[in-house]
Amino acid sequence: MKKAVVCLLGVVCMLLPTAVLAQSRAEEVVAALSAQMRALEGYEIGFEVAMGEYRGTGSYFVSGDSYYLVMGDNEVFADGSTRFEVSNSRREIIVGETDAASRSLLDNPVRAFDFLDSEYAPSLLWERDGATAVQLTPAAGSGAPTGNITLVVATASLRPQSIVYDFDGGQVTVRILRFGPFAGPLRTFDRAAYPDYEWIDFR
Repeated sequence: MKKAVVCLLGVVCMLLPTAVLAQSRAEEVVAALSAQMRALEGYEIGFEVAMGEYRGTGSYFVSGDSYYLVMGDNEVFADGSTRFEVSNSRREIIVGETDAASRSLLDNPVRAFDFLDSEYAPSLLWERDGATAVQLTPAAGSGAPTGNITLVVATASLRPQSIVYDFDGGQVTVRILRFGPFAGPLRTFDRAAYPDYEWIDFR
């Protein structure tokens, strides 16, 4: 029995350095990606979304804390404090406050890949074929709006390739089709462009 315990402790001791290195690598990737995204004054991303049977494509453009997102016949404008969600099919505009703490690409793309000092703890899933996958787990009591987030980046450039959000047993998968700098100008919300749309204000 004593010999078995000693052997078990030996295995644990051998695995601990590997686990520590993996944790350190995950933190390194997240920190480098977050720093890279914070350093960009403007960028644009083309993406594909899959959720159950739904499939859709879209684009968003970021300048500072403001962004413009278009997906299907929906447009979203945000200026850092106010968010305007336009449904052209319903001819409806929903106005609300920007959730600056959100890390969801569809809800607040400005912070979609910025996990520094966030409520998510990173762990390394794998590194292979020039890509690195990190799982971000919400800390207990953090109030994070999603479950785990799985982030895949190109290992050399740290450019995002995909991100998967867990929501109550379901998943939203976002695949990055295009990533590049954006010089502007950024399209901003103009109420005059939607003169006969219904206005719903939740502020």
